[in-house]
Amino acid sequence: MIEKEIKILWGRSGNRCAICKLELTPDGEKETLGEMAHIVARSADGPRGGSALPSNERDKYSNLILLCPTHHAEIDKNFLDWPVPNLLEIKAKHEAWVSEQLNNGNIKVATIDNAEFLKNRILAWLELSRGHVSIVLSLTPLRVSDDQIDTMGQDVQKALEEANLPGNNPIQKVNRYQTRPSEFGLLNENFPELPKRFGHSFHIFRSGHCEYFQELGHDTDRITETIRLRGDDIKGAKYVIRYTDIAKVIDSGLPWLEQLWKNVLPYEYMDFRCMILNTRDTTLFSYEVDREESVFGHPTRSESLTFKDILSKEHDTTLLSFGVLRRIANCFGLDLHSKLDSTGKYARPVSMR
Repeated sequence: MIEKEIKILWGRSGNRCAICKLELTPDGEKETLGEMAHIVARSADGPRGGSALPSNERDKYSNLILLCPTHHAEIDKNFLDWPVPNLLEIKAKHEAWVSEQLNNGNIKVATIDNAEFLKNRILAWLELSRGHVSIVLSLTPLRVSDDQIDTMGQDVQKALEEANLPGNNPIQKVNRYQTRPSEFGLLNENFPELPKRFGHSFHIFRSGHCEYFQELGHDTDRITETIRLRGDDIKGAKYVIRYTDIAKVIDSGLPWLEQLWKNVLPYEYMDFRCMILNTRDTTLFSYEVDREESVFGHPTRSESLTFKDILSKEHDTTLLSFGVLRRIANCFGLDLHSKLDSTGKYARPVSMR
């Protein structure tokens, strides 16, 4: 779902169920969590999914209706009783009612907007990166407000210390002695003094925002020096990032964030971001064809690369991981056809030619 579409839906719906007018929230108690229902299902075999509506139109505002959990379950379970024309009419009448109530001062609408919060976090991530290539994955509530999570609770501390560090050892846990309270919540952080160019910051905020930050300066330096000594043509890039280093961070960070969401966070929807920082004039090393040739991407001109989406709690983890990695490969002029090869190892991005 596109962020703009979500904001339009919540605003025009007045944060209320289109059927029963119950006031809703993107966070809080399950009974009042607003659910963004598809009028025509995303998939052809879903409720009302047989419609001729193109797949690229199904996540847009025009095909979404804001409902309470009870009525969302009702329209999808008994979908024959709730055909597409009826739901479109209900939505239109509800939005007209909201507009009238707002004009008469009978209701107020709390803005669903986390843009300012995320803008400040991006600045913080750039500072954490110390000018090195770094990756951050984050989940953010659609509406950010403090004291949603008790970050000093044992469940949160346990969840934080379940984070894995990327590397060859898949069960390399964080050092629990690096966990401490912060001004925002609970933090596990370690940044060795320069010239060591690697570090991490895993952070759970009282607002429900959580982030997995990993600095890749050391790995980038090492592969860049190796490629330069070999004399490979890297198309004028200053630095080389290894694809598998990126994939390992994503495969360490995504499961941790998803377990946090499942076990600790009360939200039905969250804003997901994956950013690679300090990417200007970098290229992507994909793989060696043989000792004489390697596959590289094209140098990027962007200071950072971003993948973002609004996710529901029931999102497909496998598709998300592949989608992020494919988007990253595309940014370097390469394409990724699958996440894993026939042996279960990482498939590598390839040239489109």
